[in-house]
Amino acid sequence: MAGTPGGASLRAFKKALQKLAEAKGFKPEKRPLLEEAFHFITPSENPPFLILQAPTGYGKTLLSFALAVHSLWDASIFDRVIHVLPMRSIIEDIQKTAEDAFGFSRTKMMGSSGEFLHLFPLNITTADTFTWDLLKLNTKKRHRIKAGLEFGYDYLTQASILTSLVIFDEAHFLLEDESMVTAFLSAIEFLTSQKVPIVVMTATLSEAHRGIFEKYAKKNGYNFYVLCPQEDDPFIERELKKEVEIEFREGNPLDFIEPGRRNAIIVNSVKRAVDLFNEAKNNPEIWPESERIMLIHGRMTPSHKRELIKRLREWTKKENFLLIGTQAVEAGVDFSVDLMITDRAPINSLLQRFGRVARYGSDMKANIFVLEDAPCGPYPKDKVEKTVNLMKEHQILPRVPDTYQAIVTEVHGKKPISVKKNVNRELKRTLLKLMSDPTKRAPHVLSSIERLTASGTPIMRGFLIPLSVGGEAVLISPSKLVELYYRGVVEIRGWKGNIRSLNDAYNVAKSVALGKNVEVVFIGEYDWERGIP
Repeated sequence: MAGTPGGASLRAFKKALQKLAEAKGFKPEKRPLLEEAFHFITPSENPPFLILQAPTGYGKTLLSFALAVHSLWDASIFDRVIHVLPMRSIIEDIQKTAEDAFGFSRTKMMGSSGEFLHLFPLNITTADTFTWDLLKLNTKKRHRIKAGLEFGYDYLTQASILTSLVIFDEAHFLLEDESMVTAFLSAIEFLTSQKVPIVVMTATLSEAHRGIFEKYAKKNGYNFYVLCPQEDDPFIERELKKEVEIEFREGNPLDFIEPGRRNAIIVNSVKRAVDLFNEAKNNPEIWPESERIMLIHGRMTPSHKRELIKRLREWTKKENFLLIGTQAVEAGVDFSVDLMITDRAPINSLLQRFGRVARYGSDMKANIFVLEDAPCGPYPKDKVEKTVNLMKEHQILPRVPDTYQAIVTEVHGKKPISVKKNVNRELKRTLLKLMSDPTKRAPHVLSSIERLTASGTPIMRGFLIPLSVGGEAVLISPSKLVELYYRGVVEIRGWKGNIRSLNDAYNVAKSVALGKNVEVVFIGEYDWERGIP
């Protein structure tokens, strides 16, 4: 740990906590870790680089709200806060809380209708959109940029980031995603070269991940600091009193649910989740109250997920429901269950899922069943198996870092090389040049991105395809496009020819990524229980 906290006023922190408590209906509780983080950032002489390593349910986003309030009163270090999330599926909950409590935030992500720079006190965005903005490329303006009609806010968008404080939430997702790690580390290297204040929030961080951040921070003269909760933290003291039993089972997840309790089944694929939902919904012997079963996954429209999450919040206050979901609910969605059945997965993903168990202060007992015969995909088999073996040897508490940190480091590595092996160095050099060279304006950036994409080098998230569903975007894979095309429920506008193979679907994805006038539209009947199965 390096650096020493300063002595800034907690006025903005207390104001944010009060507003948040009023909006969410809870009694404010002391959070010494967040107060120390606020103290460290706000009076810093050198640019601050903070790693805030706190467990799920700790309320880390309070720091974002407090710093946004602070920026309204004192903009000497940063003008605003940009809160960057690793995936679209976890934006909804944070955005709703921010709007309810403060009313001064704005969400920006691919497919959103709003057109704006990062000029609000609190700006919530995805890692993909944030990276495009750093590259000076406004994706909504692609056609006009390519036609030479405008630059698409290129310098202005990047400048609005460089005068902000940037918070990367659940950053381990980006470091462990082979399709995102190069772009993410390019962003970190560029931001630190420009002395932008940075906060990395995560419930789980290996020594390898920490070492990479520390290298960039110290290279550029940052005040680097790592914060973890101590044993006397009220949150940790309460968690140590909880009885959370973790067991390993095999078989159908539905065999282990218990009517009369709050149940969640979290699995690794949309198909598996939908199949389980159909089985439970159609069989009263499995679950007597069919109206108390809910399915949430990543192939649902944003408005559909918002409605489901709102309903889930109400259900959580009562008893007796069954939630079936995928990774879409393992982070950033605020609910609590008494019994969780989950597919096996790497330790970081499991801890995110476990964070939905006995989440609130009044929840003192819970059970977790990890299915060790479940399919590993989409996760690396070696990390999944190592996680299960280590968890069998060590007893952990889901929200007490001291009980699981050694497993995280063992699974994800002690040396930065374990992360760097997934970095495309040539792509990283190209991205850094485009970000930092003032002669590279939006048209130059677009041309470079087009050349990379045409050569088969995906910049971020592989070649996912935005599927237009009632004016909203749902991201699907090329293989899913093939399936939907053969079912006759999609129309590909601006595309000549048919989809006869996976290669054809990849070509559609590349065309979309290149900004060509190609749109994939869902023409089937959207299922308001199952989304796009």
